[in-house]
Amino acid sequence: MSDLEVFKSEFRVYYEDTDVGGRVYHANYLKFCERTRTDFVREVLGYKQSEHLQEDKKGFVVSSLKARFLAGAKLEDELIVTCIPVSLRKASLEMYQEVIDKHSQKVLFAMQSTIAYVNFATDRPEVIPEEFAKALQAKMPSQDFKTVKLP
Repeated sequence: MSDLEVFKSEFRVYYEDTDVGGRVYHANYLKFCERTRTDFVREVLGYKQSEHLQEDKKGFVVSSLKARFLAGAKLEDELIVTCIPVSLRKASLEMYQEVIDKHSQKVLFAMQSTIAYVNFATDRPEVIPEEFAKALQAKMPSQDFKTVKLP
């Protein structure tokens, strides 16, 4: 993975992100990943989802995910969230993401999600737009990375 350019976002854990025990509530790892994935699509691929939602009534939705909670982040921890596209099909793509403690570099959470392109008027999958697919392919890692196994 040395030649792989990984997209990253940084977050600080706030009180609102934690449960009664002071650990990040499990659903918030998904929120951190969603925000990072959205930024990747906008900043790296140049795809403005809001325009397509308004004009075409089409967009991306998570259709499945696999996740592993490996360790808990705590209040005021600094986190790095990564986003790596690992496969592209006609109407969907897969992303691999990790939430990492910024200081220890320990992976706290890992997930692989399948994202489908959907026509919201019909609630049916559709072929991903060509310009999006081309931009995504240019950012995908080598073939050997596509067999991701969650830690």
